[in-house]
Amino acid sequence: MSNWTHVSGIIRVDSFRLDPLEPDFWEKTIGKECRWDSPKEVWDEAFDHGERFMPMGSEGSLHMEVWENPDQSHVDAYTVSIFGDLRNRDDPYEVIEWFHKACDRIEEVFCVRNAVIEACNDWNGTRTWSWCVYEEDRGIEEAELLDLMYEESEAETDDTGD
Repeated sequence: MSNWTHVSGIIRVDSFRLDPLEPDFWEKTIGKECRWDSPKEVWDEAFDHGERFMPMGSEGSLHMEVWENPDQSHVDAYTVSIFGDLRNRDDPYEVIEWFHKACDRIEEVFCVRNAVIEACNDWNGTRTWSWCVYEEDRGIEEAELLDLMYEESEAETDDTGD
């Protein structure tokens, strides 16, 4: 039986767009795609230079779509969607680490206002990670937050004797 990691993520990127982007900016910053039906040369490059690609499974990489706000007067310039299913990729945390590094690379050029990604692995659970322009608010996982809320409610129950 295959083990799948299902991924959904989004990045909001703020920019005044004073200079045009290089045509391959997003590919260089976030990573290339390797699809199931990509030519052999792309698969060879993905195996030889995995750091140039988005996270891979045995049937290809994650996918990316970039939306550019047509209203040039808005600072919310781009939205980057990251999504896909990775076959035989066991550790959802690896995807979270890659996403964090991708946000760091974007942040070198633009402002990442906020971002969130969830990687759900069939066997090894779900990891969620968020980015906020305010560094102190980065990285808390929903599972950790729910655990904290549960612990607080348990403590309140113990205090009342119920």
